[in-house]
Amino acid sequence: MDASAIIYQVWSSYSSGWGLCVSAGLHAWLALCLMLIARKNGVAGAWTAWLPIANFRLMCIVGKSPVSCFWAFLIPVVALAVGVFVWLPLWIMAWLGIWAVVWALAWARISASRGRPAAYGLLIVVPVLNLVLLGNLAFGD
Repeated sequence: MDASAIIYQVWSSYSSGWGLCVSAGLHAWLALCLMLIARKNGVAGAWTAWLPIANFRLMCIVGKSPVSCFWAFLIPVVALAVGVFVWLPLWIMAWLGIWAVVWALAWARISASRGRPAAYGLLIVVPVLNLVLLGNLAFGD
């Protein structure tokens, strides 16, 4: 099976009703945890965790990252959208990899800002464990 067929299968199954429900639940969990983390760090505008692009900026603020952190999130999102629109499977996989690295580094900085080891935040890319990580950062002391 080539990369195009794999990405198409993931896309078509994720676009179903079940995939959208799972996505909504995961977004709600991420937004709730990020909002609580921002409040615990004393960051104003914690409610922006619920807004899809604004939450990237909030992650940069909570992690005390420079403004370039936001652009490091936004550029891969735009590149992914272009890749999906034009349907370039290798382009999509490459930008997903870049986005995963940016995502992990941002959460490493957020973990450090919450008093946890930065390596703890790198676990955000591990499925299911990332849900526990978010809960621990949000609800832990």
